[in-house]
Amino acid sequence: MKLKLEVYILTILVFLFSINAASAITVDEITDKMEETAPDFTTQKTISEMILIDEKGNEEVREMIMFSQEGEDEKSSTLVRFLSPKSVKGVTLLNIDDGEKIYLYMPAYGKARRIAGSSKGDEFMGTGLSYEDMGMNFEDKDYEKKLLEETESVYIIEVIPSDEDTSYKKIIIAVDKEKFYTKKVEFYDMSENLIKTLEITQIKIDDKGKITPMEIVFTDTEENKKTKIVIKEMEYDVELSSSFFSIRTLKKPTL
Repeated sequence: MKLKLEVYILTILVFLFSINAASAITVDEITDKMEETAPDFTTQKTISEMILIDEKGNEEVREMIMFSQEGEDEKSSTLVRFLSPKSVKGVTLLNIDDGEKIYLYMPAYGKARRIAGSSKGDEFMGTGLSYEDMGMNFEDKDYEKKLLEETESVYIIEVIPSDEDTSYKKIIIAVDKEKFYTKKVEFYDMSENLIKTLEITQIKIDDKGKITPMEIVFTDTEENKKTKIVIKEMEYDVELSSSFFSIRTLKKPTL
């Protein structure tokens, strides 16, 4: 009887192991599935509300327009301009090739200023976000990635940035297991302290199963500040000139 019981337990263990082995998934497979659920577009135009919330709960609402483009090398360029309120109207940020070059245009000065690598960690216009945050692609294929954990609802992935001038030692991403999109991102400084989080709190799924974030919340865990971005309008594959993502465009009064 004892022998039969041991054989039975061994059979169960082998069966469970085979299930786990069959269901195992690699980081590359996860990121490939995330690419499959991302919208297919070359250019994008969005109009959003940016809501700044300080540690006391006071809010400041800004309206902004953003243009983005995926290059042939899979690097993104973006141009972000504040439309209101008057105190920030016209301030424009240009990010070229995933942050390789970043320029800031302030209408009061009439010229663009390049953000040096040593300044990419500085805060952008009181938003709680750094210049680096505004252009960083934390799903970059060149970054080292490791699957840390698999829960009932998410995959937890550790990302180690390879950029020499990055502000982050590591980034932890929680990926939805059912829909394969980024639900939450944690940013850790060089001392491995959690300093910021990003959460996608609302999404839109089209009839092809493509997922677009519609509400994003950044939290500065050190200063207890939040920045909420709510998408109001979105348009894909808009026609942009070949020189749109340039310093010349920064100075244009209208886009």
